[in-house]
Amino acid sequence: MSPLVTNEADTATHDRAVPVVPLAGTALKRAVDFEWLRLKGLRSTWAVLGSLTVLALLNGVLLPMEAAEPERGGQPFVEVARLVDTLQFNAIAMQLPLNAWLLVFVFGTGPIASEFRHRTARTAWLTVGSRGLSYAAKLLVGALGALTGSTVALGLGIAAGSTALAVRGLPQPDWPAAFGPLLRYLIVMTFLPILAGGLASLVRSRLVAVLSIILWPLLLERIFGLAVASVTGADEVRSWLPFAAARAAMNGAEQPDGFTRALIGSDLAPLTGLSTFCFYATVLACCGWLGYRRRAAS
Repeated sequence: MSPLVTNEADTATHDRAVPVVPLAGTALKRAVDFEWLRLKGLRSTWAVLGSLTVLALLNGVLLPMEAAEPERGGQPFVEVARLVDTLQFNAIAMQLPLNAWLLVFVFGTGPIASEFRHRTARTAWLTVGSRGLSYAAKLLVGALGALTGSTVALGLGIAAGSTALAVRGLPQPDWPAAFGPLLRYLIVMTFLPILAGGLASLVRSRLVAVLSIILWPLLLERIFGLAVASVTGADEVRSWLPFAAARAAMNGAEQPDGFTRALIGSDLAPLTGLSTFCFYATVLACCGWLGYRRRAAS
């Protein structure tokens, strides 16, 4: 047998005995690509993005209706607080941005809850090669999807609103002053699917997860905050609850009045509120990771 044939045989045996292990970054990229392809193939994804586009354009077209006359008279203009709340889909008045309920259903709870419901989780694990990578890819794709959708919708709203104000002959609002609250809003929208994904992993139900996220800022935080304040007298506990902190982060009014402050439910500084919400989302995502791996093994 020639040396050339022997070397080829040894190389083939070595390749079969020691499979090539992809780098961690490559494996994560493959997992993200797999989750994105699966999400992109759903009609609900494009239905939500289409609805979000229509709502964003409608927000911009109706922006001139938020113009108010100054107390000392003069031409009506849109205050920064009204501008921010409108472009954020009334995040303060509705306790959670309207587009959050749309995006969370697809990008937050959908990828995790659907695979348990349709019993496709094992297929995803075998395709990706790691349960931890599968979970991380779902959260990463959800966060990037929500960030992209929110950013595009925000850009459409700004463009349509600026055009509508110009057509009506109204002055442009103070756009630079709205930059900070709108940036914090995008960060909140990025971490919201992470929080929702962790919750969906724990409860394994899209309906329960979505209802929890809807009722959480509307009722649960209010009831819990009042209960804690009545028992311990620590009224400031309500300010540190997750969605109250998120509303404080997205607030665009420098000195909100009493009614707006009551709607926000928190006296935290914007950056403190943002950090608090992101911390809650990260902790819940970690708990969801533990639940995801435990239930995957059972």
